[in-house]
Amino acid sequence: MINGDVENFLDTGWWNQDATIFYNDHIYFFDGAFNGKNEMHLWIRKWKVKNINNKTYKNVLDEHGNLIDYKEYKLEAINEDALREKFLKAKIWDGKTFWEVEPELAWLD
Repeated sequence: MINGDVENFLDTGWWNQDATIFYNDHIYFFDGAFNGKNEMHLWIRKWKVKNINNKTYKNVLDEHGNLIDYKEYKLEAINEDALREKFLKAKIWDGKTFWEVEPELAWLD
């Protein structure tokens, strides 16, 4: 993982920390919440950006000012361990799992 320690990210960065990850010309923005029923939710929003030195980014907008290639993923589980497992197996990284792309991910937070 570029700009960070993968173990630190998986311990604290991915869940409810507004983590920002850059991969393959896209930002992946993380946001998590409890729903009051002892369930955890993780939203990952993805859109096209211009990476600036693996430290920050600039949104790429269409002619109407909208984000390009915007997608949203939602994962749910009964606890943090189950949610982390779903996250690690989800093919949200251009059809690949977290571990398949981990060396290419830049943590921008």
